[in-house]
Amino acid sequence: MGYHGFAYYYDHMMTDVDYTWWVQHIEKHVEKGCHVLDVGCGTGTLSLALTQVGYAVTGVDLSEDMLVVASEKAREQHITMTFLHRDMRELEGLKGYDCVLIAVDAFNYLETEADVKQTLASVHSTLTNEGFFIFDVHTPYKMTETFKDYLYVENDDDLTYIWQVEAGCDPLSVVHELTLFAKQTDGCYRRTVEYHAQRTFERSQYEAWLTEAGFAVLTVEGDQDRQLFVTRKVGS
Repeated sequence: MGYHGFAYYYDHMMTDVDYTWWVQHIEKHVEKGCHVLDVGCGTGTLSLALTQVGYAVTGVDLSEDMLVVASEKAREQHITMTFLHRDMRELEGLKGYDCVLIAVDAFNYLETEADVKQTLASVHSTLTNEGFFIFDVHTPYKMTETFKDYLYVENDDDLTYIWQVEAGCDPLSVVHELTLFAKQTDGCYRRTVEYHAQRTFERSQYEAWLTEAGFAVLTVEGDQDRQLFVTRKVGS
């Protein structure tokens, strides 16, 4: 399920994401001025940050609510950029990008081998020759250990949310249950519940699928919870 009501509180809930680190990492590999497709852009924080340092960015997301928030943030910052409502598995018609970015575990919303392969083919078709594809995923350790019995609660005057994670039915999968109580203008609180399924695969499996899809894996780095893949298109 996509982000709906949570889109309007997403930034509040994701204050721990180091977007500066992401920008710096893109700068290591992709020249300024290049065209970047930020897939799963969410509320546009990273898209806007990359635009501000000199990239030509287009944001793509499956959630229309996320795109509403992203567009409003762009207007507030007086930044002109394009946001598109698209599924990462279906990027047909988008061409000529020097880099495709799928950041902050958005790639883990692909729950099947078929979804992963379809997305890789879709990304490949949007890239210029030798264009970069950069994405991150949860590690198997995070799925089985870090998320095990995970429960997080945050409470303040205007927003309370409960984030609970349970094991999914498929191997290396989880389901996030997010319950939010948001204060309304009349002083009452509105309750919203969303469920988000994610899955990961072994590094060797991702590498095999990438090679099959026409990507060369340049680097894989990270820690016990997250792996970042930097790859480059090698097929035509």
